[in-house]
Amino acid sequence: MVEYTIKGILAPREGEREFVVAWLRKSTGAGDVSFDALAQRFWQWEGGQLTAIGREEYDSLTRTQGKGGKSTWLYAQHSVTVLSLDEEKGEAVVEVGSMYGPLAGKGVRYFLKREGGSWKKVSEETVWIS
Repeated sequence: MVEYTIKGILAPREGEREFVVAWLRKSTGAGDVSFDALAQRFWQWEGGQLTAIGREEYDSLTRTQGKGGKSTWLYAQHSVTVLSLDEEKGEAVVEVGSMYGPLAGKGVRYFLKREGGSWKKVSEETVWIS
């Protein structure tokens, strides 16, 4: 489901832009919000390919500045969090947080349904913007 979200939703939405993605587990409360505790896996989307990367490479790529200096990032940064999953019904709610620079981003919540063995996006709702 996370890879579907990256390949089926994020990649088409981003077009030619290169990005990195962190899969985060759902937080259990206010004391459980650190990136180190929530991060599960990392990927890089470059040249139309999704490649698994480690935390160190993710950190290095997210520190890389774009041509505009500190106010721009070379890679857009996305997080994918599975908020709910019902295996029996084949339904899931996934939130994608997207940051394009220090003060430019949005969060979109997607309702997904499994049909014929594949995940499909049913609906989406923007839940935050900066």
